[in-house]
Amino acid sequence: MTSTSLPDSLIATLPGSSYTDPAIFAQEQERIFETMWFCVARASELAKPGAFRTVDVGRESILVTRARDNSIRAYFNVCRHRGAKLCTEETGEVKRAFQCPYHAWTYDLNGKLVAAPNLTKMPDVGRTEYGLVSVAVREWLGYVWVCLAENPPSFEEDVIGEVVSRLGDVESIERYDIDNLSVGRRITYDVKS
Repeated sequence: MTSTSLPDSLIATLPGSSYTDPAIFAQEQERIFETMWFCVARASELAKPGAFRTVDVGRESILVTRARDNSIRAYFNVCRHRGAKLCTEETGEVKRAFQCPYHAWTYDLNGKLVAAPNLTKMPDVGRTEYGLVSVAVREWLGYVWVCLAENPPSFEEDVIGEVVSRLGDVESIERYDIDNLSVGRRITYDVKS
């Protein structure tokens, strides 16, 4: 196939390798999905303390839950002991804490390490320092947003600012009362692609 120049109104597409190259995919995960704010759940899916949802963002599994104070929390879904996945279910509910299926390290809804076999014999293991690693989280318009970046960009500038640039003001979207919408039906299916 020969290269031809395109009219100004058309934008050239990326070469085919950009869609299949594992190195490019890894760069996208690192530079896009692991640095920006992403909408991961409806807040109503986490209706009460202990309700949780696990989501993949970039290369990471994230645990999103509602704490006892009704705030939304997000953590890397990894036990601090041996790195096992803490929650293997996509959604669920715990009464008080998350327990690792590998060695039973247990974390409360605020991510604090509350129990582990022989923990009293390990005075150098701080319950807060060895708690779950937090992920930046925001609740807006009835949705839960997370950002994996160590220093997340401003939610107000990146997310709300984008709404303002597209719609002119925040009120244009807030007047739809999106917070109070509910999911009527969910369909999940695989696409061969």
